[in-house]
Amino acid sequence: MKMKSIGSLIKHPIAFILIVLVLILLLLISSKAAQAFGTLDVKQILEVVDGNTLKVSTVEDDTFVVYLKGVDAPELGQAFANESLLYLKKLVKGKNVLVEFSGKDRWGNRLVDVTSPKGNSINEMIIHNGYGWVDRFFLGQTNLMELQETAKSKNIGLWKQTKPLEPWIYYRNQLANNPKGR
Repeated sequence: MKMKSIGSLIKHPIAFILIVLVLILLLLISSKAAQAFGTLDVKQILEVVDGNTLKVSTVEDDTFVVYLKGVDAPELGQAFANESLLYLKKLVKGKNVLVEFSGKDRWGNRLVDVTSPKGNSINEMIIHNGYGWVDRFFLGQTNLMELQETAKSKNIGLWKQTKPLEPWIYYRNQLANNPKGR
């Protein structure tokens, strides 16, 4: 099959426009697929929002708020929230961490796995050291549950408290007390 030259395609503007549109569509699809499969390159962590939330920028200069997959840390204003936030800052600020996108949760939030320069999972470190709970939608993840049980049994981090209040219950209480938002 003989390929047509660009000059001959220009003589047929509809064919040329269709080819250009198909190429643009393919580029958009491949870009979105790359994001979905965790290949979006994070240039830097702009801010640690709370104990399980980061604001990041990509090499394309897009800015996203992302959540640590499987981790639910105390909400701002809740007991132990500041300690959790400071711990995450200590683990990621100014460090060459790897941030990998791993899908979205049921609300459309971007979930990430963060790995330290030494190859340790920061998501797991937060649970293991008592700076957060296993997110209630990830309770089936045995490794995270074991890390949480270890932190509980050692009474470390938020487990030093007599009855630490889960963030999802704190959040629900906040909504009940203030129906217009937090």
